[in-house]
Amino acid sequence: MTYNDLFRAPDKEGAIVSVRVHRKVKAVLEELAKREGLDGVSELVRYLIAGYLLGKYNIERPRERVVVEPIVLTVNVQKASSVDDVDFELAVDEVASIIRDVEDYLRKVRAGVIPRNPEIAMKLNKKLARALKTAKRLGMEEEYMRLMKLKAQLSVIE
Repeated sequence: MTYNDLFRAPDKEGAIVSVRVHRKVKAVLEELAKREGLDGVSELVRYLIAGYLLGKYNIERPRERVVVEPIVLTVNVQKASSVDDVDFELAVDEVASIIRDVEDYLRKVRAGVIPRNPEIAMKLNKKLARALKTAKRLGMEEEYMRLMKLKAQLSVIE
């Protein structure tokens, strides 16, 4: 037996329970049902029985389950990398070059100067992925955010 079974009235498969009471008791039950806003003595008796069973046998009301969206947690672990100034400058130039290439391609496609080409977009997407990895590894936050925006714009055009 479940909690919901206690309060619902089955259509045809349910059992009928008949009880003889004095007319005055029936009148009191009818008045009580009307005062409680129930659909008659049958529903009142169902609720009385359910209340008795709940109290006697400690049947717990099921808790409503709340579905919560998952929380996405991004952990940024900065590894101490041994990158000298020359390598850093080369990486910055490479990232800047990729940003220029992607922005140039996007500008030309939007202007209608060149048609959309999925092959070029895929190649640029691969370059973007490498540049994102480099920018994140070297802690280039502004370039990283700019690359993320470009990647989103490029995926819309594809």
